[in-house]
Amino acid sequence: MLAVITGASSGIGAMFARKLAARGYDLLLIARREDRLLSIGADIRDLYHVNVETLTADLTHDRDRDRAAERIRSAPDLGLLVNNAGFGTMGYFWEADVAGQENMHRLHVLNTVSLTHAALANMVPRGKAGTGVINVSSVAAFSGSPQNVSYHSTKAWMNAFTETLAIELMGRSSPVTMQALCPGFTLSEF
Repeated sequence: MLAVITGASSGIGAMFARKLAARGYDLLLIARREDRLLSIGADIRDLYHVNVETLTADLTHDRDRDRAAERIRSAPDLGLLVNNAGFGTMGYFWEADVAGQENMHRLHVLNTVSLTHAALANMVPRGKAGTGVINVSSVAAFSGSPQNVSYHSTKAWMNAFTETLAIELMGRSSPVTMQALCPGFTLSEF
């Protein structure tokens, strides 16, 4: 079974890759930093003897996001999508660079919509138990704080999106599951 992980070049994404490979999943690792992606992919391949494919992509760009979505949609053995790619910025919203704010919304919201849609279009018709989507959110989704408006807002959206999709899937008696993972402060490059 194939697990697709975005933001796989470091932190939580890289740990998901290692843990899923240890369980025997083949991997499609997606991230911006090709050198890191290739290095992690090679390490995992050597250690766990699973198939590891890498896709270098900046998911804030439509073309890269569409390429990733098409690969997910067409994977015959897709079992899991982990939407982990993300970033945060600090500063008052009206003083922050608007391009950075827009990219955060593209990555956390539009990317999650696009890749989740592709994954569910693949998984739901197959109706296979043990398949699903994990959206990596944050405890920041549960309350706001100054100087981090877009991060809190996009993570709150991610939780609502995930919960509502879970309700839809249950209503259709689909075995495909949805999960929002809401980590607290985590030691990583983030």
